[in-house]
Amino acid sequence: MNFPKNDFNKISCRDANIDKHYLYEMLEKINREKINIHQMHLSYQGSMIFEMYADGKKDQLENVYSVSKSFTSIAIGILIDKGLLKLDDYVLLYFSEDLKKYDPGYEKLQLKHLLTMTSGQKTDRFHGLTPQHNPIEIYFNTELAYEPGLHFAYSNFDSLILSAIVTKTTGKLLDDFLQEELYSVIGIEKTEWPQFGGYTLGCTGLRISVKDMARFGLFLLNDGQWDGKQIVSKSYLRMASQKQVDTSSEKIKLNKHGYGYQFWINEFGGYKAAGLYNQLIIINKEYETVFSIIAYEERPLTELFRDYVLEGFKSAYKETHLSLKDQIKAYQKLSLELLDEEEKVRKY
Repeated sequence: MNFPKNDFNKISCRDANIDKHYLYEMLEKINREKINIHQMHLSYQGSMIFEMYADGKKDQLENVYSVSKSFTSIAIGILIDKGLLKLDDYVLLYFSEDLKKYDPGYEKLQLKHLLTMTSGQKTDRFHGLTPQHNPIEIYFNTELAYEPGLHFAYSNFDSLILSAIVTKTTGKLLDDFLQEELYSVIGIEKTEWPQFGGYTLGCTGLRISVKDMARFGLFLLNDGQWDGKQIVSKSYLRMASQKQVDTSSEKIKLNKHGYGYQFWINEFGGYKAAGLYNQLIIINKEYETVFSIIAYEERPLTELFRDYVLEGFKSAYKETHLSLKDQIKAYQKLSLELLDEEEKVRKY
């Protein structure tokens, strides 16, 4: 496994043993269907097979939305490894001094329920928050529809509470804690992550580049280790990346295959960090590959990995005259049109 210092080493399709024809077809599809991808990165064993950028987007920090949740999960895992948290800790204990009243149902809420989004809340009130709100008071006075641990319901608020627990435990903002424990080790040099109510958002808002996503993905691929340093335990990451709760009732087909600790489980094996508008970090241990995307797209993009990258590895390398550079260059030109259209309609 190669761990990049300043930048990723490059590797040929031949050396990665991937059929270039499938990658060419994937890029051709992106151009043909005008898929709005800002940044894309594919790596094998820590070396880059290819990267692609829309005009002006290379190395730009962008909002990866709910990919942020997976970073929050790693912070929790590190604190569990340090013996400062336990999966069955009762969450209310961390906020006893912040609450004048709370729904008694929260007395059963445990840390693992936040990680698996099984808090039992009737609605996710995160998007209704304003600067005047106290997020802790609102969270613990939100009506419960289910006993904690019994029902999956996607929740941004659960992840914000995880961030607050990191701060309550360490005295540091989540982003600052990760700077010390994760970013500085794996080479993420700069992040931006807004706060709310005195806590890093935790659920969304993290701004990084696709190369930072690829570094995070490589760290995950290597079972929480980076160049000989174990950042989070293999045991925590194994639990985090396995199905912990059933999600078959989810409306989006790609989300029906289970949820771990702030990670989605893939139908084709492996797992992913995923965010709004198809921000993706797909981890596949079978072929030792990481596929990362920053995009502004409503159309699902996980299929790009399933139908082209994965099939390319299965097919293995074959000689071809095709050049990925031609499609990448064509996309850079197309991206001017796509970014112009995006600017007209994008709200956040």
